[in-house]
Amino acid sequence: MKKLLAAIILSGFLATMAGAQGLVGMGFIDVQKVFKEYKETSKAQGELAKKEEAFKKEFDESQKKLQEAEKQGKAKEDLDKMKDDLEKKLAPKREELLKTNEKLTIRLQQDIVKAVTTVAKKMGIEVVVDKQVVITGGTDLTDMVVSELNK
Repeated sequence: MKKLLAAIILSGFLATMAGAQGLVGMGFIDVQKVFKEYKETSKAQGELAKKEEAFKKEFDESQKKLQEAEKQGKAKEDLDKMKDDLEKKLAPKREELLKTNEKLTIRLQQDIVKAVTTVAKKMGIEVVVDKQVVITGGTDLTDMVVSELNK
């Protein structure tokens, strides 16, 4: 989302520069509203939540094992080895969780950019920026983009 926001802000800057040269047709969207109302966002969040819950459960179980070992008075070296083993076991699952999050975010961003492009083209708008960079003027495409995404 940060990359999308940065791209949109850059687009706003470029639109300002181009506007000075006579470019017509600027629109804006409320990026947060689009993400929130896009039905695939909640599906992606649900998918990610399931994976997060599974990871959390495994993490909690590993912490309980470690606490039990500490209560049993295991040697520091044994505890350190146990921590390392648990970390090695959880690291790939943590990475998978992060990759899933990234993959889902990229997919949503691509869908949104495609919908924005489609709506802008239909409306004859050449530049679309995030509403946060608009001071005055422009056409609000937010609801049209959400409709395009959810059809």
